[in-house]
Amino acid sequence: MLLDERYKPVYLDHLCKLVRIPSRSTLEGGEEGLVQRRVAAQMRELGARVRTFEANDVPGFFEHPLCCGPDREYKDRPTIIGEVGPAEAPALLVLAHSDTVPVFTPEEWTFDPFIGDIYNGEVRGLGVTDDKWGSAALLVVLRALRDSGRKLKKKVIFASTIDEENGVGNGFLLLTLAGIRAECGLYLDGYSMNALIGNLGGSFMYLKPKLPIGSENFAHHSRSITAACEAISRRRARLFDGTFYKDNMRKENSVILYEWKDDHGPFFNVAFYTLPGEDREGICGQLERMVGEALGKDLDRYVLSYLEPWFEPSLIDPGSPMVRHVCTSVEEITGRPAVVTTVSKQDVFVLNNHAKIPTVSFGPAGRIAGRGTFHNPDEALPVEEAWNGCRIAYAAVGRWLEE
Repeated sequence: MLLDERYKPVYLDHLCKLVRIPSRSTLEGGEEGLVQRRVAAQMRELGARVRTFEANDVPGFFEHPLCCGPDREYKDRPTIIGEVGPAEAPALLVLAHSDTVPVFTPEEWTFDPFIGDIYNGEVRGLGVTDDKWGSAALLVVLRALRDSGRKLKKKVIFASTIDEENGVGNGFLLLTLAGIRAECGLYLDGYSMNALIGNLGGSFMYLKPKLPIGSENFAHHSRSITAACEAISRRRARLFDGTFYKDNMRKENSVILYEWKDDHGPFFNVAFYTLPGEDREGICGQLERMVGEALGKDLDRYVLSYLEPWFEPSLIDPGSPMVRHVCTSVEEITGRPAVVTTVSKQDVFVLNNHAKIPTVSFGPAGRIAGRGTFHNPDEALPVEEAWNGCRIAYAAVGRWLEE
């Protein structure tokens, strides 16, 4: 099943309009309501059985050990579910998340982050690669299935989730607790047209000054911790070998330092990525020794804490049907061999480990770092990459329906 070219302008129109609707999530809450209502309205118009719910509607969410930030604001942040096909038939779950990161450095953007236009062959705007290309693809895949007139013998569940960027696994936890069940899943959130069959685990270590630290001392501490992170990453790289994590993007930098800022001033965020079998006590011991050796007695000038809950490593069977469908579709549409690998920390672990829905993550963005990419100023996605991503998603869904 190939997606007809007549859907290309429809897809690009959806994508541009979604980018124009701010849907940022933050440590305090999120603003997904408006974009989610648009997605729900489009799904209803296309004949799907639509239901929506908020976190307060899902028993057990706020008390669940995987809930990240139960005290954050969840009002007007609905999850959207649209179903087609027989209600009791075997189901495929196709998902995208509706939220984006905030505009971290507005002064570095050379255009409006919410411009949602096409310029020099690229769709521009915040979240276009992560994950509004996927939200637009949900709507076009649904439209094309309706237009095909085919009588579905299986069910497809389209889900637009919330709170991915700042909620660890909150969006998928809500789906799981709401009773979503499927044979397999296709998560439209990835990069480089790869079939991503698992993710690393881990979390973030925060080092926040107890009292203001001068810029010169802070810079010295930053250099010391950065060197320590690079050293521990080199030692840990061998742990990735011999597994499906051997080509993971984080193999050479599994511990990395970021400098963040909040209302109290700058602080350090040490992001770390874990493999299956690594226990919390062991990795925390390594990290705490690392910063202790880097800072010496100056460690006492910081409060050390971790983001809770942690991401969990996950991995699905590389021979599962949806992996095969994605790979075949990538090869058919791009003419290149498909790559099966894993991603860094990702919320898909909730589906793989807890909902027992083996899920492949997939996305089109060819560049994953630097200006114009995920979470960075002037975020943009080439039109042809975005369109091919949508075509691959439709082809993979079609192959599953035809099994």
